[in-house]
Amino acid sequence: MRALAWFSALLGGLALVVLMLMTTVSVAGMAASKFGKMLEKSYNMVVEPLLALRPIPGETEMVEAGMAFIIFAFLPLVTLHKGHAEVALLTNFMGKLANRVIDLLADVLMLLVAAFLGWRHFLGTVDKFNNGEQSWILQFPVWWGYGAALFGAVVFVIVASYCVLRSLDALVFGRDVERPGAVH
Repeated sequence: MRALAWFSALLGGLALVVLMLMTTVSVAGMAASKFGKMLEKSYNMVVEPLLALRPIPGETEMVEAGMAFIIFAFLPLVTLHKGHAEVALLTNFMGKLANRVIDLLADVLMLLVAAFLGWRHFLGTVDKFNNGEQSWILQFPVWWGYGAALFGAVVFVIVASYCVLRSLDALVFGRDVERPGAVH
């Protein structure tokens, strides 16, 4: 499960870096193009390279398509390491048995959320595939972004299922589940 969750997160991280670089280049191209047009009349030789720079066409469409994938790609790792928000104000004073029961309930709820999101996302992907919708500028099928995010949604369900079994095992056999601890 660790390898699967890490693989998903690494793909999400790679996609995030690519989108950040693309956005940076696009914004820089837009700024340079506007600056070059301001100076165009008097500095043609110096300004020509600035005039060649442009924003990346369809950049917002690519960011939109990539963000769902990125978010879903990180959820399995966060779930595996119990990195979601935790209110330890009361649970720190409870015994291990009570905390194991709470962990199991939280993992069951997370599995229900993961299954619901995965199911609805699957239906959305099928809908976008069937209606043939395309992005406005680049004209790529919208379902491609949905399909990419579906990978992370499926991994999220698999890892959340594993976490339920892990918490059930901890409850039944009295084992402790490794947790990263709070970072402030």
